Amino acid sequence: MAQNPFYGIWQRQFIQFDSGVKETGQGVLWLQAETSFADVRQWPPRLLQPLGTELLTPEHYRRLSWRQRFDVDLLGFAGTFTWSALDDTQGTCTWHHRLAITPRQRPDTSHYTWLSPHEFLEQGVCEDEVGMPHSFVEHWQRIGTGPLQVWHPAAGTGQGVGLVAADWAVVVEDGRSPQPDLATFHGFAATAWQRQQDHWQPQFGTPQPSLEPDQVLSQWQRAEP
Repeated sequence: MAQNPFYGIWQRQFIQFDSGVKETGQGVLWLQAETSFADVRQWPPRLLQPLGTELLTPEHYRRLSWRQRFDVDLLGFAGTFTWSALDDTQGTCTWHHRLAITPRQRPDTSHYTWLSPHEFLEQGVCEDEVGMPHSFVEHWQRIGTGPLQVWHPAAGTGQGVGLVAADWAVVVEDGRSPQPDLATFHGFAATAWQRQQDHWQPQFGTPQPSLEPDQVLSQWQRAEP
C-alpha cells in the first residue's frame, strides 16, 4: 500500500497567476510513484507565435517573457518528490528536478491544501526577469491510483525515467551531454502517453517525442518499488 498521499495519476484543472484568470487550456499529466515522479505539459499556444515553426534554441529562450519561460522550464521534468504535512489538510511539497529542459534556479517547493482525498491546491511563487515575485495556484485532480511502475535506462546508456500505469505513462529522456545551461530541445524529449484500444497514443509534450511506453518496458530496467 502506498504511503505517499500523492501517489497516483494527476491532471491539472487550472493554473492562476497573481489572482488573475484561471487558465485551463494547457494539458498537464503528472505521474507520482512512492518517490519518483514525471510531469509533462502541453506545448502552450503562446509559444507558437514567437517561435513559428522553429524549435526552441537558447537564442529564442533569451527573448521569452517570464511567463513563457515558466511554461518552457516545466514542459517536461522528472526526479524525486518529498512532502511535509503541517496537519491533515495542508503542508509543503517539493519536486527535486533530476531531468529538465533547463536547470532549476531555485527549489520547486509549494504549499498544498487538500480539497478532497483526490484533489488539492498547490500555491507557490515564481520570479520574473527582474526578480519580481509572482504568486500562482494550481488545482490538481487525481484521475487514477495506479499501480505505477518506474523504469530507467540501463547504466551508461543515457538519462531517462518512465512512469507507467495501466492506461497512462510519462516518459522523459535527456540525451544531452554535457547538460546545457539554457533551453534546447535537441536531445531532450518528454511525452504524455495514453493507451487507447490497446495502443499507446502520444497526448502532448515536447516537439520531439520520447520513446513509446512499450519500448521503455522492453529496453529499460525496472526500478525497485
